[in-house]
Order: sequence, then structure tokens, then C-alpha cells
Amino acid sequence: MQIKVIQVRDSLTPSVRRRMNRLRNPQPALKAMGEVVVSMAMRAFTDASLRPSAWAPLAPRTIQRRKQDGRGTAPLLRTGLLSRSPRVASLSSHSVVVGSDRPYAAFQQLGTGRIPARPFFPFDKSGRPTGRARTLMMFAADRALGLRS
Repeated sequence: MQIKVIQVRDSLTPSVRRRMNRLRNPQPALKAMGEVVVSMAMRAFTDASLRPSAWAPLAPRTIQRRKQDGRGTAPLLRTGLLSRSPRVASLSSHSVVVGSDRPYAAFQQLGTGRIPARPFFPFDKSGRPTGRARTLMMFAADRALGLRS
């Protein structure tokens, strides 16, 4: 299916013209979508409903060690560095990349042989956004393009 939009300058309202110009440059929408993902990832450390799957509990040995050190027992919150690390890594007119500057972020997101997966970015194992993330990203894109108020 193809849709062809023919611009007739004399008959377009300024609002429609602004929207058409925004559609030529999807970068604001991509940026807004990336910011939604970053926000959800940061909040997932304290709001389990934003995680794509439940986190494995800490090992009893780890809990005991943390209690002895006077620290909390919540997974991934020892220093807070990882929870503050999600960001928009790059943005172009065709893509947005979100990520973390912490080298161990991928191990936590995906797991390893020894480390259980504790995903905080709102994507499932195959890389698809969660339903909630998809809805919020589309809403943010529409707002950035002026399609919603």
C-alpha cells in the first residue's frame, strides 16, 4: 500500500505544514522514544512493573555479606552507578541507540553463565520492546511530531 501526500502550499494551514515538515525529520520522534526507554530503564531499578521479567533473588551468601557490611539487599543497587547509567548513546535522523556506559550492564541485562539476567532496559530477550514500552514510545513520538497534545 502506498500513500502519496501532495503538498499544495496555498491551501495548507500553518499547523498542517509544521506537521508535514516534522515528518520529513523523524529525529525529534526518535529522541523522544529514546528518552522514554532511558526513563523506564532508570526507574526499573525501584519499580518492578517496568522490568521485562522478574529478577532472580540474590544468593543467600550475597545477602549475608551485604547485611554484614551494613548495605541493602536489593539486587543491582549497591552503588547506584548502574541505575544512573542508561542514556541515549547516539541519535541520527534514522536511528536512536540507548545504552549504558557501565561495561557490566550487558551482563546484568542478559545474564551470563554465572550471573542471572536482571533486565532493566524494557526489551525482552529477543530485543523487542515490552508492550508498555512500545505504547509509551509511540505516544512520545506522536507528541514530538505534534500529532498529540
